[in-house]
Amino acid sequence: MKNYRFCPICKSVLSKIKENMYLRLSCKQCGWVYYFNPLPSVAAFVHDDKDRILLIKRSIAPGRGKWALPTGFVEQNELPEQAVIRELEEETNIKGKVLNLIGVYTEKTKVYGSIILIGYKVRSIGDKPKPGSDAVDAKFFPTSKLPPIVFTSHRSLIHDGLITHNSTVFVQVLKSKITEAKVTHTQLFYKGSMGIDSKIMKAANFLPGEKVQVLNYNNGERLETYTIEEKSGSGRFVLYGPASKKGNVGDRLCLLTYQIVSQEQAKILKPTIVILNKRNQIKRRPI
Repeated sequence: MKNYRFCPICKSVLSKIKENMYLRLSCKQCGWVYYFNPLPSVAAFVHDDKDRILLIKRSIAPGRGKWALPTGFVEQNELPEQAVIRELEEETNIKGKVLNLIGVYTEKTKVYGSIILIGYKVRSIGDKPKPGSDAVDAKFFPTSKLPPIVFTSHRSLIHDGLITHNSTVFVQVLKSKITEAKVTHTQLFYKGSMGIDSKIMKAANFLPGEKVQVLNYNNGERLETYTIEEKSGSGRFVLYGPASKKGNVGDRLCLLTYQIVSQEQAKILKPTIVILNKRNQIKRRPI
């Protein structure tokens, strides 16, 4: 809860009250209540006829230095459709036209708290983006070679946007695989992720923070989490957080990551496969 002490209306000292299941700051003098609601924001999904998506590299937190969709907050007395066109032009210097709503998403951030993200499919007018406010770079990326996207809500929006784009059919196919990995450590009290030797991650084309499916050969457990890098050459494969309950030290794992591509691309895409030996060293070169 934000650190308010005084009422912004009458300047009286605020007190905490319980309203239904929530604890809120309230003013006993004028009745003002602080509702800590999610902030409404918008994001533009611009997908051109060359199968490319427009992204920006952010210059501010959260996600500074990372790639994301053109995005921003809805201003007072502004429709979400107006906001997304304004943000697109401010961050990429490209004008656009809203085609349709793709979806509504939520995300928690350390900077702004909870965000409600409204995602629109937007047609660009012009194809030469230039970074504007809140961006240090702006350009189109082929859907088959997208950089890591910093926000979960943006990744979901891109996924849904690709599925609904025109009449093109997109499928999710295997991108990378690490097999015969042995669990070296488990750690329950952690935010939760799959730790992988960074050398092996690089060989298998796994990205830090990428969604990964983990299959346990020993007990048949299957789980989804995200990757974090362990020391290069250490051979460490660590089940962190709740994932630590899904396996034990010595269990053998198969780790899989996927990619969304068109059906035509799926026909020619070849996944990277890395096979490990009993010491978690690369036994066979990537296939």
